[in-house]
Amino acid sequence: MTSSSHVEIGHVAATVTNMHSATLTGEHAHAATHAAASLCSEAGHVLLYAPAALQQMIAEAIEVGYATALRDVRDGAFNDKLREWHPALFEE
Repeated sequence: MTSSSHVEIGHVAATVTNMHSATLTGEHAHAATHAAASLCSEAGHVLLYAPAALQQMIAEAIEVGYATALRDVRDGAFNDKLREWHPALFEE
């Protein structure tokens, strides 16, 4: 693995922040923030020793992914899978 420069890391962090600003704009923000906090806490003590900017970038990236997944579910992207994943929802 090669070492990344501070400039490259800065570009990645800016990209994640821009995606975060564009994605976490409403109904899924709270759930995404909660999920990211939960996942980060499960990472254990190692993440606590990472620089604060890196911790923030990781949390924001998780929030973007989670909010995007919730949006996709809301928009019906997985409707064909719901019956398979949660058959009890469709029992009468």
